Amino acid sequence: MSQSKHEIKNLFCKSQARMHAGLLVMLMCTYLFSANVAILYVLVYDFLMRIYMAPHMSPIYSISTFLVKITGANKQYADENAKEFASHVGLTLLFAALGAELLNEITAAYLLVGFLSVWKIAEATNGVCFACKFYELLKSRNIELESL
Repeated sequence: MSQSKHEIKNLFCKSQARMHAGLLVMLMCTYLFSANVAILYVLVYDFLMRIYMAPHMSPIYSISTFLVKITGANKQYADENAKEFASHVGLTLLFAALGAELLNEITAAYLLVGFLSVWKIAEATNGVCFACKFYELLKSRNIELESL
């Protein structure tokens, strides 16, 4: 009798992730063009709710889920571990941008949000997640992230 080991992975919908990235890009560009700090608070709140609480508590995630449903986008699923790592990287960049904004280092805040915007544009348009690729590189080198 052979036993096979099945690993149950948490999966995420790639279409929903791309839609979410597009909405984040719109918000980040709004911040870059308006310099309204409240937008950074909304972005940080969204990331915190999606990562640490429950995705349905994130307003941007809820909107992107609704948009995927009404557009009938093709649902493709992938492993969630890389995406979770990418979310933590994004949250770290947003916290750094918010800290820079509060310390009146506006240029640094703009650079951080601009950098994250470029990443999210690549994800929204081409499905390329740079932080996910970095996670896969770490994993290929047998580097395991224990806790984020």
